[in-house]
Amino acid sequence: MKKIIAYSTLFLLVKASSFASIIEQIPTKSFAEEGIARYYAAHLKGKYTSFGEKYDDTQLTASHSRYPLNTILKVVNLENNHAVEVRVNDYCECEKEDRIINLSKEAASRLGMMASGKARVRIEVLSPMASNTHKRASDRIAESIMPERREVLSKDSGKSYENNLYINSIATNPPFSAERTYDIDGTEKFPKGYAVQVTALTNLGFVRDLYDELLKMGIPKEEIFIQVALKENAKLYRLLFGEYYSKELANEKTVWLSQQGYTGVVRSHYNL
Repeated sequence: MKKIIAYSTLFLLVKASSFASIIEQIPTKSFAEEGIARYYAAHLKGKYTSFGEKYDDTQLTASHSRYPLNTILKVVNLENNHAVEVRVNDYCECEKEDRIINLSKEAASRLGMMASGKARVRIEVLSPMASNTHKRASDRIAESIMPERREVLSKDSGKSYENNLYINSIATNPPFSAERTYDIDGTEKFPKGYAVQVTALTNLGFVRDLYDELLKMGIPKEEIFIQVALKENAKLYRLLFGEYYSKELANEKTVWLSQQGYTGVVRSHYNL
């Protein structure tokens, strides 16, 4: 009996140690990693990212394999101590090519790595998903970073690794067809003009979380839309709000959105 108790205690200690090591891997504001950074090739300019916006080499953006879209990162070039803050707007399989991040041309220029095309960098998480709701943002990071539960839209392989949360959300929600726009309940809508895109995710469950945040900001549910697109044969759900007749009006709302702790981009509705 004493041996059984001893073995049980040892098993629990091992499990607790394993769980602790997993928790330590979840990025927080103090999380940092080091590795090789490269920057996007010129031919990728104008291509759509996982966020649903076209890659613009003059913007401070990046792609990563684990961080949720819209995460704000600080990247430091360890060779010259130059630093830049970038927003994750695309996924990649960087580890297959022995690097940890892809940077836009502008970000690479500010880091002084244009000549060599690569640099050893340190990455720090500044703002998970640019959210001012720390707990929920942390939960979403935990969901997305765990290999057995995350879903990554890969621009290299075109494969989608589905997690249980995503499968369950599809099973309990009406189908969302590509190239169409819906409200949160799956009723097709036909908004016109321009809107502000808050996020673009392949996981409808995460989109619903951000939908709730928009309601808390005071945006009427009638003005919130889900625009469905296809990216490498996978559905991409863009969370938008507003129907503005001009880009200028929509741009004014991106300023307001930034004051709420989110980064938005102007996007046209399908019925422009």
